[in-house]
Amino acid sequence: MAVKVLRVEGMREDTRAPGERAALEAAEAQPLDMSVEHVLDAARADTGLDDFGDLEFTARLGALLGEVDGDDNVWKANKTVFVGQCVQAASNRLLLRRYWDEHPDALAQPIDRPVIVIALPRSGSTHLENLVGADRRLRHLPVYLAAQPAPRPGEPPAPGSADPRWARADARWQMMRQNEILAALHEHSPDHACGENELQIPDFASYQWEWMAQVPHFRDHYLSHDQTPHYAYGRDALKAIAWQFQDDRRWMMKSNQHSEQLGPLLTTYPDATVVMIHRDPVATLQSLLTMRGLMVKQSQKVPDIDGHVDYWVDRIERMLRTYVRDADLVATDQRVDVMFADIIRDDIGSASRVLEHAGLPVTDDTIHDLEAYMASHQRGQHGRVVYDLQGDFGLDADEVRERFAFYTDAFDIQPELQA
Repeated sequence: MAVKVLRVEGMREDTRAPGERAALEAAEAQPLDMSVEHVLDAARADTGLDDFGDLEFTARLGALLGEVDGDDNVWKANKTVFVGQCVQAASNRLLLRRYWDEHPDALAQPIDRPVIVIALPRSGSTHLENLVGADRRLRHLPVYLAAQPAPRPGEPPAPGSADPRWARADARWQMMRQNEILAALHEHSPDHACGENELQIPDFASYQWEWMAQVPHFRDHYLSHDQTPHYAYGRDALKAIAWQFQDDRRWMMKSNQHSEQLGPLLTTYPDATVVMIHRDPVATLQSLLTMRGLMVKQSQKVPDIDGHVDYWVDRIERMLRTYVRDADLVATDQRVDVMFADIIRDDIGSASRVLEHAGLPVTDDTIHDLEAYMASHQRGQHGRVVYDLQGDFGLDADEVRERFAFYTDAFDIQPELQA
C-alpha cells in the first residue's frame, strides 16, 4: 500500500488564507456569553431536562470558562467552539442523570476484570486497545458512545448505524478527516475504541480539557485534587452504556491520564489487568507537540509555539514522574509491561501476550480476530506524518532525552530517534 507522506508547514507562522483571517477578525465583534448560567441554560434547552445532580461541578466549569475567556490571544470563534464543548458536556450530564434515575439497576452491575491500557499520549495506547479489543471475548468503548453515553429522550439506543449517536459521531469524523494530518495522527471514527477518560468530561474533570484549551490553572486544580470521585463518575457512565448494550464480555479500556492516576484507577477498578506501554519520551513529544500544535495554530491569534512546547514538555515530565513513583501500586500479577518498539515489531505477538496475562488464552479464533483487525487497519492508511523536532519546536533530542533519563533508565527504554 502506498503511504501518503504528510508534513505540517509553517508551524510557527500564520498560514491562513486572507479570507479565513478576515472571517475570524469579523467574529471578534460578535457577542459571546461565557458564563456558567449560559452553558447550563443552553444544555437545558438542548435536552429538555433540568436535573444536573450535585452542582459542585459548576466550580470547575466556571474555572474552565473563565480561563479561556480571559485569554486575549484566543480567537473568539474558537472560544465559541469551546463554549459549545462545555454545553455538550453539560447536556451529557443531564442525559446521564436521567438515565441513572430511570435505570437504577444499571449502577449495581459490576465492571468485572477490565483490561486497561495506560501510556503517555502518542505512545501506541489507542492502537493496542483497538487491537486487543478486537478479540471476540472483549468489548471496547466506541467513540460514538464516549461522545454521548446516554440516549436523548425519544432516541432509544440501538446498535450500529441505526443509533442516532453513531450518525452524529460519523458526521464529526467526516469533518475531522478533511484535515489529512489530524486524520493520520488520530483516527476518531464512530466505532474506533476511545479513552474512557472522556466519560469524566460531563463531570468537568479529566486532563482531557487540557487538549481542548490552554488551561494551566485548571490543570493545577486537577493535579491538586483527588480524582477518585471523578473516576467513580466515569465508571457509572460506563455502567450506563453497559446497561444499554448488555453483554457478558470483559471491557477493554485505555486512558493516557491513568499514568498519573494509578491510585484512583485501582480504587475504581481493583481487579483490572493494567497494561503499561513504555516509549521513548522524545518520540512521544515530537508527535504530541505536532498534533497539539495544529490546535494552537488554529485557535491562537499569534501562535505561541514556545509556550506550547514549554507546557507540554513540563506536562509529560510531571506525568512520568508520578508514573515512576506509583508504578508499584499495581500488583505484579495484575500488571504487564509492553515496549512500544515491540508493538511495532510484532503487533499480534504483543497483543497475545497481553491477552494471556489477562487470563484469556490465545486460540485460533484469537489469532483470526487480531489478524482481521490488522488487515483492515494497515499502518499509514490515512497517511504518515513526518516530524521536525528541532525545526518546528527548537528542541534537541539528546537534551530532551537527558531530561527524561529518570524514566528511560528506570524501565530500560531504548532511544527511538537518533539525534
